[in-house]
Amino acid sequence: MILETLSVLCSMSAGGDIANSPFIVPVAGCAMIACIVIASTAAASRKREIESQERLAAIAKGIVPPPTHEELELTRVQPASSAARRYHNIRLTGIILVGGALGAILFFCVLAGIVGERDVLAGAAAGLVPLGLGIGFLVDANLQKRALGEPPTS
Repeated sequence: MILETLSVLCSMSAGGDIANSPFIVPVAGCAMIACIVIASTAAASRKREIESQERLAAIAKGIVPPPTHEELELTRVQPASSAARRYHNIRLTGIILVGGALGAILFFCVLAGIVGERDVLAGAAAGLVPLGLGIGFLVDANLQKRALGEPPTS
């Protein structure tokens, strides 16, 4: 495909009709994206080179260089996710999914009543997917709550 496009462009450029080519916009767009990728890669490489030279110069002067971004990322400790927090996140997800699903189902039922078309009720069936997922999340949250040793609330 690309070779065909380039051959068409080359044949048009020989005739001087390249400005009227329908391929000029896609080719220019691809060339622009390629130039952006190449320029960003070159800039990142140059930035790493300059940072390396600055660190070497600081070491040569006897100054302790500050840690690099990569070194800071290695030393950062991520807080462990507690079981209670995970339970609350799962319960919240379940509540949001069930609420959104019930809202969508109610919307399509009301819309079917207003419009008078039974075919609109097919949209309400789409609400069954998040409803099932939400109920599954709530069941999982209840199981986790029992595993934590807390009595489930009704």
